[in-house]
Amino acid sequence: MILSTEEIKRQLKLEEDDTSENTLLSALGAAAEARTSTFLNRRLYDKRESVPETDKDGLVVPDDLRLAMLMLVTHFYENRSAVSEVEMLDTPLAYKWIATPYRIYPQ
Repeated sequence: MILSTEEIKRQLKLEEDDTSENTLLSALGAAAEARTSTFLNRRLYDKRESVPETDKDGLVVPDDLRLAMLMLVTHFYENRSAVSEVEMLDTPLAYKWIATPYRIYPQ
C-alpha cells in the first residue's frame, strides 16, 4: 500500500499509538489507492519503487497526488455512509483538481 497507516493517522489527527482502527484505516488507504489508480488509468508506485520498463503508463506517486489520496481517505473516514441528513457538496473536488493532470485517457 502506498499510504502508510501512520501517514493516514497524521492526516486524520488520530493518536498514533491507538491501533483500534488500523484495519479500517488500511482498508480506506487501499480504497483511495485503487480509486486513484482507476481514475488515472495508471498503475501507481510508491516513491521507494521505480516504474518497470514494461509499464509505459506507470507513475511514481508525486507529493501532490499523495495529498489527494489522503484527502480522499479523509472523505471516506468522515462520510461512512452513502447518505446523510445534511446536504453534501462534491467534497472530492480538490481531489479531482490535483489528480486530473496525471490522468491518461484510453485511446
